[in-house]
This record gives sequence, structure tokens and C-alpha cells, in this order.
Amino acid sequence: MLIQKQMIVAFFALLSAGGALAATTQNSASMLGNELTPLGAIKAGNSNGTIPEWEGGICEPVPGYEPKDARGGHPYVDPFADESPRFTITASNLDQYRDQLPEGTVVLLERFPDTYRVDVFPTHRTVCYPEYVYENTIKNVNKPRLVGDAPGLADSHAQIPFPIPETGQEVMWNVLVRYAGPNEISDSIQYLGDTAGYVSLVDANKGVEARDYWDNSLSYEEEMTFWELIQTKVAPASQAGSSQLRIQYIRADLYSPKAYVYIPGQRRVRMAPEFTYDTVSTASGVLLFDEINGFDGKMDKFDFKLLGRKEMIVPYNAYRRWEAPREAFNPGLLHTDPDAERWELHRVWVVEATLKEGERHTQSRKKFYVDEDSWAILAYVGFDQENEPHHYMPIWAYQEYEKPTFRSNAVYDLYDLSTGARASTGLPGPAGTGYLWPDEPHPPGTFTPGRMTGRGVR
Repeated sequence: MLIQKQMIVAFFALLSAGGALAATTQNSASMLGNELTPLGAIKAGNSNGTIPEWEGGICEPVPGYEPKDARGGHPYVDPFADESPRFTITASNLDQYRDQLPEGTVVLLERFPDTYRVDVFPTHRTVCYPEYVYENTIKNVNKPRLVGDAPGLADSHAQIPFPIPETGQEVMWNVLVRYAGPNEISDSIQYLGDTAGYVSLVDANKGVEARDYWDNSLSYEEEMTFWELIQTKVAPASQAGSSQLRIQYIRADLYSPKAYVYIPGQRRVRMAPEFTYDTVSTASGVLLFDEINGFDGKMDKFDFKLLGRKEMIVPYNAYRRWEAPREAFNPGLLHTDPDAERWELHRVWVVEATLKEGERHTQSRKKFYVDEDSWAILAYVGFDQENEPHHYMPIWAYQEYEKPTFRSNAVYDLYDLSTGARASTGLPGPAGTGYLWPDEPHPPGTFTPGRMTGRGVR
């Protein structure tokens, strides 16, 4: 059942009893780094020992790690490669675990009783971030605030804004600005599986990203961005050179997200206001734009309700999934090969978003399962107008120990449960390096429409 903010200490008892907390108090903030981790997770394990205590995570490379690039990246050594599952969930014992699984996982187990299973491994709390992330979050815990109906995030920089959240919107802002390096380059690929089990490579991309929000050398300003991306296709040949530019601001109440596209055959850059909400991404034919990374865009169409904290069986420490991109799609299967998946028991925040009266969207409801240690979405379920699971996304997160960061904003599988199609996004691309952090910031003007034409030359 839902753990109402965990009655470990009187603070959690107060919350579970419905105590009124209009803002984060000095008393509760003092728990950060003590009873709570610096980012607000419950430091202690659970009562039966199946969730261990957080002891700082994995903060440096494990023995045997030799990346292809000097700046880090793939291939990763799985620290838990020799472990065996604690137990396995199949259609035959599903009822025993139904309440601890995302709704989409339940659908897959019921729909594919002979081929799909969930192997549940020992839980490891591997999340570790740079020290400044912890220091800033604790020091500035009372500064961030939400502004407007969208809403925007004000007076927050280089920190998790709401480590002790009180609303669904606060949790989702923690998700949007969860820690990642200020500058990044990447190579990635995307697969599409059809209803017959045939899998095809949709595209391969080169990405350049910036997150000024996490640049500790900067100071807060209203025009600050938390995500800038230029992504250029390198395959297939028919699409090579096309690119997209996306820019998102923390003050979403003042500055709407921007999107541009460049198509070499047209030799021009155009704005792409359609890259939002329930517009279907043409690349996958499955993913909605507001489902990117689990959630993307503004919070103006849905009401976001915080349901509480809950112990759930979720994707975690999924090194095997990342290192076996093509092997995970066995011919004829209509789901990812369970041999490539790893599931663990973790505490998550559960947020439910319900479509506002008068708003239009393909989905009537969304549900997010957010890791308490990292503020990453681990599983997402979108429900159709009949309130049936429509889209389901397990996100295959793991600790990039050489950085260190918890990688959760790249690879995920998106199942269209209504049609049977599925897409897999963000796996390591042709170079095999995955996601790298440059030593120097990207040059000025990198994230401007004018730069897209140069990148798109074939």
C-alpha cells in the first residue's frame, strides 16, 4: 500500500496524518543529509531488508571499466552481472505482485503469458551525484517556488528544487531538472517493432545538449534553460543531415518551449510548434512529444496529484539492457527479451495527472513512478479515454559511475498497448560511446537556428 511519506520519524507521521505544511519548514529541511538523503529520499532501508540503506551510491568506476572514449561512456561493466534473480513474476503468479507493478507491466504479463516475465533482482541503491548537487540542494532548499498556472520554476539553480515535495507539480519539476551534466554529446539509435514482431532501425543520431541549470558557475536568471538539444540524423541515408533544435526554460510561465527543424532537401529552418503535447513523433510513429523521457513540456493540460510514496518493482541498474541494443529484440517477440531486463524493488513517488476539464488530449490520465533517490521516472503509463492503459514506458536507468550521474533520460521502450507497436529509443549508436561530457562548454551560439544548417550538410 502507499507509504504516506514514511512514518520513520515524526515528520512523516505528521504528513501521513494530513498535517498542513504550506512550505518546507526549517525543521524538515534539517533532515536532509540526516534521516533523509541530501536529495530527499529516505536514507534507511525498509523493515524487511529488501530495500537497503542508501550509503552514497557508486561514485567512481568499478574494476574492469575501460570506456571507448577518454571522456567516459560505453561500454559499462555491470557491477551485478553475477547476481541471480530473487524471484520471477509470470502470468501464473501475477496476482501476488500486481499492486507492486506498473499497470503496463501487468498488461504485458497477461498478454504474453508464454514469453514475458519479470526477473526481480536484489535491490542496489547506486545513485551518486557530484557533491555540489547535494550542497546546493540543502543550502538553498527554501528558495525555489512555482509561479503561474503552467507553472514555471523560480529562484532555483543547480539544485533539486523540492527534495521534500508536497504537490505533484513539485515532483514533476524535480523530474524535469533532475541532475545531468551541463554539457553533453551523444550517439544513439532508435528501433521500431511492428505488430508482427519485425524490428527495424528507424534512425541513428548525433546529439549535442546543454543544461545551463546545472552549470554551477552561472547564477539564476529568468531566461535560464534547463535543456537545449540539437540532434542530427546520420542514418538512414534518406534522412541523413536533417536535424531538430529544442530549447526549454525553467520559467515556463514566461517562456514557452521552442522547437525548430531543418530538412536538407528544403535547405531551410522552420519553427515546429507542433512538437508538443499529443503530437505523434514522426520518427517513431508511436511516441507522443509529451512522453519524451517519460514527460516533456508544460504542465498546463493536466492536474498533477501526488499520491504518495510506494514500494514498487521497477527497472533499475539496467546495464544489460543498455549493452545489448539489438539482441534485446528477438525476431517474432512483441516485447523486449526479458533476458535483457533487470527489475528491482525501490521506493518511488507516485504522481497521477488527470486531463483538465475543457482540455483536449489523446490520453485522459497519466501515471508516473519517480525514483526517490534520483528523481528519475522509472515507469510511465498513459491511459486512453476509456481509462485503459494506452502507452507504457519502462525506462532503463543505471548509474554512470565515471561521471557520476544516474542515466535515465535516454533509453526507454514505448509500448502502444492499443496497436501492439513499440519503439526503443536512445540506445548507444554507431560509435558505441553513448553519452559523453566534453571538457569544455559548447561554443557560443551552438543552440541557435543558424547553426542547424551547418550541421545538416551531407
